Amino acid sequence: MASRAFVVVLALGALGVASGAAPAYGQPVFGGQQIIGGQPPRDPRAAPVNTIKGTASIKGRVMAADTGRPLRRARIIVNAPELFGENRTTSTGADGRYELKDLPAGRYTLTVSRSGYLQLRYGQRRPLEQGKPLQIADKETVSDIDFALLRMSLITGRVTDEVGEAIADAQVFAMRSTYFEGRRRLVPAGGPGGRTDDAGQFRLLGLAPGTYYVMAMMRDSWTVVENGVEQTFGYAPTYFPGFMNASDARRVTVGVGQEASNIDFGLMPGRAADISGTATDSRGRPLEGQTVNVVQEMRGPGMMMMMSSGQGRVSADGSFTVKNVSPGEYKVQVGASTEGRIPDTRVQEAAAVPVSVNSVNIEGVSLMTSTGGAISGYVSTESGAPPTFPRDRMRLAARLSGDADPRAGPRPGLNTDSGRVKDDWSFAVTDVFGPARLRATLPDGWAIKSMLYDGREIGDTPLEARGGEEIAGVQVILTDRVTSVSGRFTDEKGAPVTDGTVIVFAEEADKWSEDSRFVRSARPDQQGEYRVRGLPPGDYLAVALTYVEDGMWNDPEYLETLRASAEKLRLQEAGTATLSLKLLP
Repeated sequence: MASRAFVVVLALGALGVASGAAPAYGQPVFGGQQIIGGQPPRDPRAAPVNTIKGTASIKGRVMAADTGRPLRRARIIVNAPELFGENRTTSTGADGRYELKDLPAGRYTLTVSRSGYLQLRYGQRRPLEQGKPLQIADKETVSDIDFALLRMSLITGRVTDEVGEAIADAQVFAMRSTYFEGRRRLVPAGGPGGRTDDAGQFRLLGLAPGTYYVMAMMRDSWTVVENGVEQTFGYAPTYFPGFMNASDARRVTVGVGQEASNIDFGLMPGRAADISGTATDSRGRPLEGQTVNVVQEMRGPGMMMMMSSGQGRVSADGSFTVKNVSPGEYKVQVGASTEGRIPDTRVQEAAAVPVSVNSVNIEGVSLMTSTGGAISGYVSTESGAPPTFPRDRMRLAARLSGDADPRAGPRPGLNTDSGRVKDDWSFAVTDVFGPARLRATLPDGWAIKSMLYDGREIGDTPLEARGGEEIAGVQVILTDRVTSVSGRFTDEKGAPVTDGTVIVFAEEADKWSEDSRFVRSARPDQQGEYRVRGLPPGDYLAVALTYVEDGMWNDPEYLETLRASAEKLRLQEAGTATLSLKLLP
């Protein structure tokens, strides 16, 4: 019987109605261990929490949307560029009221969560929508920032085998379609999913109103003998109402606080297969005694889940076999601590290969581990002098696809010094596997003017950091002469509108990519003004929309559909533009 182990890392919630009115990737399973990643651990050298004091405050109340009843112990989180990562939190009292004091002037986002209710951002009125910023000044008290939380929706049903008998302990997920890591795909929604009980029943909680696809999987396998021939079978991931192909799945729609019930379907069996090959380190030495894992990943914006679906031990000649793997898509992974090239040192290495199991044994899988590469360089301003802000207000990171990382995704916090700016304004981003774009977090009022390597611009070009190699000498040039686009929205009659979302994106389509510096979105604050800062100089398009799902602007095909309706603008260095935009449906 195949082993089952989950690693779940979640950082997102969902919706509600705010009156007046984005919270990691995990690590793989190595050697049968579950390792959970998350936000980087706080550096003990960093300033303690709440060292940044101000004179402003925010007050409000949290209640249930359906009854108006005050909700106690609701958690409120606020953040702003002016807090430099020192997010503030508080909870409501028995009367549902909260207050956040000693805040510096700034542009804040607020998020409220409570057990049994959907997470809600200030200004959010629809599922999967961005929140609005809340602008506050010194000595200002902003009152009546109230939140009405919606009850979670849920999906219930039953999972059986192919002849209708209940399957216990199957994992069930609600999936939604979104653009992620370069393509539109189904990603888990509403948390870690659920498991069936002994009657095959499941309950999927924590869902926002919307449309989902329900998927179940079970990694058990069984062996039968027919006509003297022994065969092993397992269940493939199956979508409601009983298809292995997601394109054949039926959509399930739930309303606010509603239950979609009787989502009953049977898992589809298929012949299990063996996966075999060799595993060596970067110097070609067999990884004798190490464990090869076959894992299934489920990734989405801000989260990742993994399940181990089989293991095999590496023998003295480097060969391995993982037996009885059910049909599905997997990564074959191995990790090891091996002798370094410097005497008496050891290094961590890893390797992974994607495979598709479909009833036929897979042979010849070659796993050659490597260490992560590094990207290093220094930070300066246009004049060559260091920036004037404290260096701990900046950090660099390498953004890479989970498909490129043999450890199944970035591992924040593994090396707490990775990407940290040192006293001389040098930096080194370590543990980089595969092509990666260099990104930086900066204080408000600063932007990247240029990233240079070997004399060429690499700001939106992936760097190939091969195992053990270092890409050195990267120049990160900053500027405080940032661009700014601001304005307000109007309806078709020219009347002001305080809701909506603006997307500002480069006119050139080759600059549209996930996490592009040339694509930004914003929502208006409580006065109805939107603001987009820090875009590189160039030619842009701007459009205002009634509703945009968070992250839709990462999809180049979606941006192309907006081109004809958008207004053109040109941004010079330190240039400003004021645009009154008509809100489109």
